[in-house]
Amino acid sequence: MKLAIFNLGDKEYGMDIAQVREIIRLRLITPIPETADFVEGVISLHGQVIPIVNLRVKLGIEKKELLKTNRIIVVQVNAHHVGVIVDGVTDVISLDLENINAPDEILKEAGYLVGVAKKERRLILIVDMDKLLSNEISSQIQKVHEKVELRRTEQ
Repeated sequence: MKLAIFNLGDKEYGMDIAQVREIIRLRLITPIPETADFVEGVISLHGQVIPIVNLRVKLGIEKKELLKTNRIIVVQVNAHHVGVIVDGVTDVISLDLENINAPDEILKEAGYLVGVAKKERRLILIVDMDKLLSNEISSQIQKVHEKVELRRTEQ
């Protein structure tokens, strides 16, 4: 299994590389009012409007000022492209399935966790972005697209 590894605070997370469409530098984000607190706004990427989610806020981690070192990982969730802000992307690694443990009872409550991987001295939490973002994100994405379309028709 190939994983894209990213940081949030002092934790390392990984996601299946197949979920990653693109990794880009942080850019100007246009805020959209009346959306969930974890929705930072939208960007234009390749002529497409992409909603941007702050993964720190989504996971309940202390929100910090965005820096040049932050990255946006563009993923596909339910036929929508979504940008996810992370503290940084470190690398892409290959892992054998025997190095991935299923979440224990405490971690199972976080339904988006696929498992915990061990690589040398590293402990990597493996996230399924579909599970993490799919439920409420779909409705938030719809709201964002409606607001963007309203602005276009008003101009």
